[in-house]
Amino acid sequence: MNIFSKNTYKPLNVFKMKIKFLIFSLLIITYFTSCTLEGESNYTPEIIFLRNPVTQAGDSLLFYYTDESGVYRMDTIQVGDTVHFYIYLYAYENNLTAFYLKESADSVTKIILPSKTSMDSVFLTTSDYSTGKFLMNGTATSLYFPFRYVAKSASSEAKIQLTVVSDANFKDSWGTNSATVIIKTPIVENTDPLSE
Repeated sequence: MNIFSKNTYKPLNVFKMKIKFLIFSLLIITYFTSCTLEGESNYTPEIIFLRNPVTQAGDSLLFYYTDESGVYRMDTIQVGDTVHFYIYLYAYENNLTAFYLKESADSVTKIILPSKTSMDSVFLTTSDYSTGKFLMNGTATSLYFPFRYVAKSASSEAKIQLTVVSDANFKDSWGTNSATVIIKTPIVENTDPLSE
């Protein structure tokens, strides 16, 4: 009798198939039991730049990573430059509850916001636009927010801080319901003789 005949392999192949099916079934069961069945999903919100910031002359400014988490360095600008930002706040399946926009402590910049009328249609009356506090009623998952940044004086420490908050609840899991991005912007004196 030949031990390498087809009949010898048949029981072994069936056994392998049963093991594969068992492993696959266990993976499927594990996957579905690890899902929350309460219909609730929690995600950390995001601040997304829809395009690179641009100056009033249409020059595109790039961001560079720094060694600090969530902190970026933008291309150098000159005193008098106006930088246009186009950001998108996104909470995935959660709802946005707040957005904060702070300029640097040394006040070397000026933030120009959208019109008050358009902001009043989105943000709650408890918001304080002058301090960069924008509160929402928690019914929207995303928000487009354009603003401008005017460089008033030279600085190596000028920065803006953007923070978005959602109603995500991470009490039983890892994550956070807010995200912050800091953009450092070196500002130099304007050396263009035509600008005077």
